[in-house]
Amino acid sequence: MRESTLKLLVKILTAFAVIVFVVLIALLGFQYVSINNLESQQESLANELNSLIETRENYETEYDYIQNYYNDYIEDYVREVLGWGREGEIQFHS
Repeated sequence: MRESTLKLLVKILTAFAVIVFVVLIALLGFQYVSINNLESQQESLANELNSLIETRENYETEYDYIQNYYNDYIEDYVREVLGWGREGEIQFHS
C-alpha cells in the first residue's frame, strides 16, 4: 500500500475510535443517571415498605386486642365514639 493510503486508513480508524470512545462515555453517563434514579426509587420504596409494615403491625395489635378483649373493646368504643357511659357516671370531655 502507498503511504497516503496508510495515512488515510490511520485517520479513519482514529476517527472511528474517537467516536466509539465518545459514545461509550455517553452511555456510561446515562447508566450512571439511571443507577442513581433506581437507587432513589429503591430508597423510597423501602421507606414505604417500612411504613406499611408498621401500619400492618398496628392493625394486628388492634385485631388481637379486639379478639382477646371484645367486651372491653366495645365498651371503649361506645364511650369514646358514641359518648355513652354507665348510669350515674360522670363524663369528662376534652
